[in-house]
Amino acid sequence: MKDSKRKQPSTAFALISFMAIILVLIIMINMGVNTTLSVFAGVVVAVIVTRLLGIPWAEVEEKIIKTAADCMPTFLIVIMVGMLVGIWMAGGTVPSLMYYGMQVVSPKILVPLAFVLCGLTSEFTGTSFGSIATMGLAMVGIASTTSIPIPLVVGAVVSGAWLGDKMSPLSDTTNLASGVSKVPLYDHIHSMMYTTLPAAAVALVLFTIAGLTMGGGSIDTSQQQLIMDTLSANFKINILLILPAILVLLISVFKLPSLVGMGLAVVVSAIFAMVFQGVNFVELMNYAFNGFSIETGVSIVDPMLNRGGVLSMSELLVTFMIASVMGAIITSTGILDVIAKNVLLKFIKNRTVLVTITLIYAYVVNFLTAGGQTVSIIVTEQTFEDAYQNMGISRKVLSRTLEDAGTLSAPIVPWGVATIYVMGVLGVSTSYIPYAWFIFIVPIFSILCAITGFGMWDNEGQPLKKK
Repeated sequence: MKDSKRKQPSTAFALISFMAIILVLIIMINMGVNTTLSVFAGVVVAVIVTRLLGIPWAEVEEKIIKTAADCMPTFLIVIMVGMLVGIWMAGGTVPSLMYYGMQVVSPKILVPLAFVLCGLTSEFTGTSFGSIATMGLAMVGIASTTSIPIPLVVGAVVSGAWLGDKMSPLSDTTNLASGVSKVPLYDHIHSMMYTTLPAAAVALVLFTIAGLTMGGGSIDTSQQQLIMDTLSANFKINILLILPAILVLLISVFKLPSLVGMGLAVVVSAIFAMVFQGVNFVELMNYAFNGFSIETGVSIVDPMLNRGGVLSMSELLVTFMIASVMGAIITSTGILDVIAKNVLLKFIKNRTVLVTITLIYAYVVNFLTAGGQTVSIIVTEQTFEDAYQNMGISRKVLSRTLEDAGTLSAPIVPWGVATIYVMGVLGVSTSYIPYAWFIFIVPIFSILCAITGFGMWDNEGQPLKKK
């Protein structure tokens, strides 16, 4: 196709084009179309916009190639995350975490413990869904034998699961938010600490008070013992097997380069698996690629263990690649620049308003796309990237805000995929949503940071002064 003379998008054209892309995503996702294919449809609409504007295709391709190159480190990290979870399962790291975690459960501390243990499980595995199906399922099973309200326990489980998922360097959304925002992974995680850790502390206090107030009853330890016996029968449980999980946290603390840190974690975890479980190298590599698989004969345990592997991350990788292409094409059209300059910046006069509107926007997209946190992160980043740049606010504030709302709002969308998953796995209704206190508290600290300047930086990475 011969390129026609290039046109500059008007404000009306930019708004209509961007809304058309969002509407396609929303309509297709709510029709039940796979998220990856829905994003691909967004790519098609974006390509049509480039044709209407007469943008040379060579220029679009150049932007796509540059974006793909920028995202390559994130792609590699996601691949290693899949490998790590498969190796941790086969090597007994996750089973040991579950085994020792369940040993410290008592009714009085069950609620705050559910929050903490599910948070640690997600932190170490990088998956909120995995935490729900493992430690979360165990906590709810134990709670069912007490007088503690199940929705309260599930609220603590969900809060912990999404806390760990949000902060884990192994998480797909953590890598996605840092990747699309072009923020180094550990800089992104460091930024999130300013809103997430205070919110977690407040939530822990609330869950502790609720647990002490409503905790009671006796525990039927039969199910708990069944899970522990099954784990010990199929794995050599050892406290030292928790060390590979601690290594991941140390990598984050010492801010090693992401690829080096993940590679180190994979190698150390593989050595631990071979030494402690006697898994041979070939089997371990297959687990790293295909995911861990075992048949214990206990139906409640098998779903907890059968997960991980590079293949388990394939859909995320494809979605991320297509989303990157969509972002590159949208950027090449210039419509986001027009929207930012002619619409957003006219209403956004200070950083507090900017952060607040970013949070609201991410929530709206998530609710419209049935809890599509991937789409919420991508679309919100593309909408507000220039606004943060022009206001002199660091990208890592934007990447943090994407997760404070885009990631965390997924399990409180009543019709969302995450909510349906929680209800299906834990056997509850949406009654747990009002108890997911952590998820509601984080945005409050996001806004407080914007107001006070605490945890805010400029484009050069220097702390912003208070107003």
